Amino acid sequence: MPDQDNSLTVLLERWSEGDRGAENDLMAQVYPILCAQAQAQIGRLGGRDLTLCATELAHEAYERLDRQRAIDWKNRNHFFAIAATVIRRVIVDYVRQRHADKRGSGQAALSLEDLSRCQIPETDDLVDLLELDQIMDKLGETDPELLRVVELRIFSGLGVDQIAAVCGVSTATVGRRWRFARAWLSNQLGRSGSPS
Repeated sequence: MPDQDNSLTVLLERWSEGDRGAENDLMAQVYPILCAQAQAQIGRLGGRDLTLCATELAHEAYERLDRQRAIDWKNRNHFFAIAATVIRRVIVDYVRQRHADKRGSGQAALSLEDLSRCQIPETDDLVDLLELDQIMDKLGETDPELLRVVELRIFSGLGVDQIAAVCGVSTATVGRRWRFARAWLSNQLGRSGSPS
């Protein structure tokens, strides 16, 4: 795994410098992983009147990442942390565009438990994906580090150890941030359903 991480890091550096050969090699390495992440996300959203397929999601995510060459890629985990944010954005943009003319009806709702194997937060209530996105943005304004943990847990497919490496903190800190963020999200989602 370390050799693969180093190889990907070198490819990312060459790619940011415009090396077309590195771009092809990079795509061969990361595209299947993006497809797997996309498939997992589509699976969590399945049965909710979405026509976006995993291949389209992975392709759009890759296209958006390709436009971000100027990023100083640190390593494989950094790449997939950025990819998690991009995948979130692609899904939200798709839902927003698909339901722009439906305003409040038929929007993609999903169980928060469907978002992650980590059961975020513990509730069976369905949540509008666009509402969740707005609440996550609000979390990011309050505490960007908490948002990063949430995005990585939900959209990256990285494990706790890898999230800790990306964030430069201990696994215990990732656990604490995740528990706090999960409770905060649950609280905010509860508030958004009632008049303030």
